[in-house]
Amino acid sequence: MRKLWACALVLGTVGLTGCSGTVENGSASGPGPTPSPVNLAISGGVSTLLSIDGKPGPEAQQPCKPPAKSRLKLGMEIRVTDGSGKLLGSQKLDEAITLGTILKECRLDFSFKVPGDAENYKLTIGDFQAMSYTREDIRRGLSFYETEQGTLAPR
Repeated sequence: MRKLWACALVLGTVGLTGCSGTVENGSASGPGPTPSPVNLAISGGVSTLLSIDGKPGPEAQQPCKPPAKSRLKLGMEIRVTDGSGKLLGSQKLDEAITLGTILKECRLDFSFKVPGDAENYKLTIGDFQAMSYTREDIRRGLSFYETEQGTLAPR
């Protein structure tokens, strides 16, 4: 009975695999993946330096506020649009946490979902310049830091 059950499981798996497409020379044949109408999770964070001199400040993993000289602010909005400029979702950065020991950072994390049927997305954090990403870029997670020049750079 076990052999019969195992054989049915193997044949069922092979049958399902056969329906999903073919692979030739190590790559899938046919057109590339189509966009999914399922929601796409967007998560990551943006950080700014609190101190570089090791002076006392917020302990690691404690709430913090970006310094006054930073362009990052609590309450700043993150907006995501598709390639045509249609707003897909937004979130306010309302919590920040301290990271690091000597080089302390104030990190504002974000996580929300948008429709996943577009191939290209634009992410805008507050009044910083919009940044373009593909669906695959977003799936890997997004992390930025504020440079000394007051711009955002990917981490």
